[in-house]
Amino acid sequence: MNLHGIIPACITPFIDGKASPDAVQHNINRWLTAGVHGLLIFGSTGEFPYVTDDERRAILQAARAATPSDRLLLAGCGAESTQQTLRNLQWAAEDGADAALVVTPVYYTRGKTEAQRRYFLTLAAASPIPVMIYTVPAFTAYDLPADLILELAQHPNIIGMKESTGDLRKVTSLVNQKSADFTLFAGSPNLIFPALALGAEGSITALANIIPEIMVTIWQAVQTGELTRAATLQKVVTQLYDDIIGYGIPGYKAILAQRGFMPGEPRSPLASLAPEAAPLVIRAWEQAMNRAGF
Repeated sequence: MNLHGIIPACITPFIDGKASPDAVQHNINRWLTAGVHGLLIFGSTGEFPYVTDDERRAILQAARAATPSDRLLLAGCGAESTQQTLRNLQWAAEDGADAALVVTPVYYTRGKTEAQRRYFLTLAAASPIPVMIYTVPAFTAYDLPADLILELAQHPNIIGMKESTGDLRKVTSLVNQKSADFTLFAGSPNLIFPALALGAEGSITALANIIPEIMVTIWQAVQTGELTRAATLQKVVTQLYDDIIGYGIPGYKAILAQRGFMPGEPRSPLASLAPEAAPLVIRAWEQAMNRAGF
């Protein structure tokens, strides 16, 4: 499996209150046209805590049908219990995912290193598909220690991670110490270029939903040594992120609707974007695309 490049943490489209496989396929076709290297279904931007088991399977099956074999399909499978995560992993394998992204469980185990170690090793031993670690303190209020990540990386079925702390020192430490067969994806939009320049293999990020062209261009520029170009585009990405971060998933969906995607509405308890906010996020996106030359 060739893990690399730009992978959107895809939104989940809810149309008339229901997860829509047809809308998923429409959106995937548009992301693929922009040149992304793969897709993540049910990451944090995918409202994964709000989908039913039946929706989870239907959406992933639709995503697999729309994703060619030369593009990666990752499935977010993390849950609070080991048993539910194992079920999600089995379903993801049956439904065609290439690998699984598993967020740290935190309701009872935040900060309990030994519990986290057992959790990931149990999953890795039982999962029919490779496992990737996902650390995202913005949601979990917990950061998996670097030494534990490097220990877990020795397991042959733990093949990489999405690192979303925004801590460049930690990213640097992981890049310097990890083995070549453990893939590091940057998750913080502010660190895409720095992480890639340091040696990260790619980025999995929500912003790739709405500016996949810019993200792919940054990745390509780093690969070809055009670091000034990549740094310039990183400034565009950082400004856009600063402009829209406060609007969350509803903001992403408003921009995607403007772009011709089928994002649907956020699922309750998330609310749709306030009418007066939509022009603000759309203007920020338009300015970013113009500054980047798209």
